[in-house]
Amino acid sequence: MLTELLTKDTIQLANFVNTWQEAIHLAASPLLKQNKIEERYIEAMIHSIEKHGPYVVITPKVAIPHARPTEGVNALAISLLSLQKPVLFGPKKPVFLIIVLATTDHASHLQALVDLTKILQEPNQIDSIIACQHKEEIIKEIQQIVAKE
Repeated sequence: MLTELLTKDTIQLANFVNTWQEAIHLAASPLLKQNKIEERYIEAMIHSIEKHGPYVVITPKVAIPHARPTEGVNALAISLLSLQKPVLFGPKKPVFLIIVLATTDHASHLQALVDLTKILQEPNQIDSIIACQHKEEIIKEIQQIVAKE
């Protein structure tokens, strides 16, 4: 399921961003363009982190910002931003991969999360995605990891 949601249109690469807020805006922009989310969803993700701290940094180098389905999600969607230089989500919380998760309910995204867990459980797999220089490479890398059982 993850490989169906993450496409060339929802993956972006950038050298660096100045703030984690900018990273979330940039990471979410493909979903906004596709009308999968509304601007208020981006603001809700940012507000949640400002309120609760960098809880979205779920493993070293990776953040998965999200908010409630009722805060502006129009369709199940995932986007990915890969940075060459990390952005700090908090003290000692450098992040290279920002994966925006937008869900319409509490269940439809679970298979995508299972796939994502396969990728994120191995630090070398995270590093191999960060090392990719092109969207097609990221897609291929993710497909290979998800296909492994």
